[in-house]
Amino acid sequence: MCIVCKERFEQRSLFRFKIISGKIEPHFKCGRSFYLCSICILKEDKILQKAFSKMCKNLTMKITQQDLKEIFLDGKS
Repeated sequence: MCIVCKERFEQRSLFRFKIISGKIEPHFKCGRSFYLCSICILKEDKILQKAFSKMCKNLTMKITQQDLKEIFLDGKS
C-alpha cells in the first residue's frame, strides 16, 4: 500500500524505502519499510513531506521529490 494515497498495488510496482539513521534510503531487503506508488512519487514536496512525517517519527531531514529521484538513480547505477 502506498503511504501517500493509501491505494493497494502489487508490491513489485511500488518503490520501497527505509529510514536509516534519520535519512531515507532505497530498501531492497527484508525488514520494516514503506512504499510509494509511481504517481505519488511525483507529487508536490509538501504532500510527500506530510506523509513521511506521519510514517517516520525519526526522520531528521525534509524529503523532496528531487531527493527521491536521486535516491533511486543512485540505487540503480
